[in-house]
Amino acid sequence: MRVPLSWLREYVDLPATETGRDVQEKLVSAGLEVETVEHLGADLKGPLVVGRVATIEELTEFKKPIRFCTVDVGQANGTGEPQEIVCGARNFAVGDKVVVALPGAVLPGDFQIAERKTYGRMSRGMICSSDELNMGDDGTKGIIVLPRRPRSARTPSSCWS
Repeated sequence: MRVPLSWLREYVDLPATETGRDVQEKLVSAGLEVETVEHLGADLKGPLVVGRVATIEELTEFKKPIRFCTVDVGQANGTGEPQEIVCGARNFAVGDKVVVALPGAVLPGDFQIAERKTYGRMSRGMICSSDELNMGDDGTKGIIVLPRRPRSARTPSSCWS
């Protein structure tokens, strides 16, 4: 069973300084078996942001499907302009919210994100999958697409527009 430390804190009074390794030691000393302790994101270095896919252009002149996307990352890139990103994944659409690694980010395996020309276009970041972020096997493949806000979570004024 996988248990996030944040979830465990909801049920057990743990000091804020208590780490997953500390909890592991206590469980083992109580006679319980702990298979592994994962620290997700430990080998990530930002900037890592959420962006909204604004446009997708299919690049058809290549052997495999490639997309040239613009992604609105707000002011995260310092300009407020959408990021242009080349991506081979196909499981997202215009309007989807996705995880974006901006230039300067370092992903697991010391994979450095930088502006680079690829497939004849400048790519200024990376739209990420859970595999690329080393966030464990969640059973999904492809880009992390964040759920859209449910209708019931909208403010009353937005329900009328």
